Amino acid sequence: MASRVDANWVRLVRATLKREQLRGAGQGHERTPGGIAGAVPPSLEKATNIDAILQAADEIESENPNVARILCEQAYSMAQNLDPNSDGRGVLQFKTGLMSVIKQKLAKKGGAQIDRNRDAQLLWDFYQRYKSRYRVDDIQREEQKWLESGTFTANLGESLEMRKVIATLRALVEVMEELSKDAHPDGVGRHIIEELRRIKRSDATLSAELTPYNIVPLEAPSLTNAIRVFPEVKGAIAAIRYTEQFPRLPAVFEISGQRDADLFDLLEYVFGFQKDNVRNQRENVVLTVANAQTRLGIPVEADPVRVLDNLFTT
Repeated sequence: MASRVDANWVRLVRATLKREQLRGAGQGHERTPGGIAGAVPPSLEKATNIDAILQAADEIESENPNVARILCEQAYSMAQNLDPNSDGRGVLQFKTGLMSVIKQKLAKKGGAQIDRNRDAQLLWDFYQRYKSRYRVDDIQREEQKWLESGTFTANLGESLEMRKVIATLRALVEVMEELSKDAHPDGVGRHIIEELRRIKRSDATLSAELTPYNIVPLEAPSLTNAIRVFPEVKGAIAAIRYTEQFPRLPAVFEISGQRDADLFDLLEYVFGFQKDNVRNQRENVVLTVANAQTRLGIPVEADPVRVLDNLFTT
């Protein structure tokens, strides 16, 4: 048991260090922002995903300049809505630079007329092709295989490539959601809304990858993060799972993500805590319990309650 736990954590640390090396070389999902994406002021970066949208625009520029233009224009709209008077430090310079980038993209079209009423349709069509090329709809089947086997078989290169794809998808989805508000409700607007609902309700893999997390993806299994399959992490998740001893949650209470209810859902409902705060605390407790289980050498088959008992008595 101890050797397997040690091997798992050594493997995770090595993968993390390798990922940092690749990131430093300009590879991987967490790309170092360059160009206008690297100039997003802190006041905008904290409140929006403008930097991620602009990175996605850079990623697909050579493939589809028109879609890259749509992403840049949406990023500018977000910056304008958040700080219309450019009061924040560096905001005016950023918006000026971004507008210059947009004008350069428009100039490349040689003065051709742009029908922005078709932007939602263009973005939707590109999104469909992008998903098909990277087999995003097949990920769930692959995920089910390694979940059933209890192992994580994706190599580091495939994982990094998938994280980059997911980062681009996240940006596309966010911009599509904004554009769908002005799209025809019986046309592409309806398709986009249906896709957003599918992601949030049934597509466990994509919804997990599109949901922010710190270390452990608790909302749903993730193909790009192996930590959730570690036995001690599985045991920690089981330790906080909702039981019949807790009061029954109302039927209208929504459990976020693709997971079972746990005691943090009860805390959220009773005290009205914000979902992001609850998510952070859930992850913190899972890591604390998993770490204690590793240090104490408790067998994987141990009762989750015993895991907590040992944690609080040491």
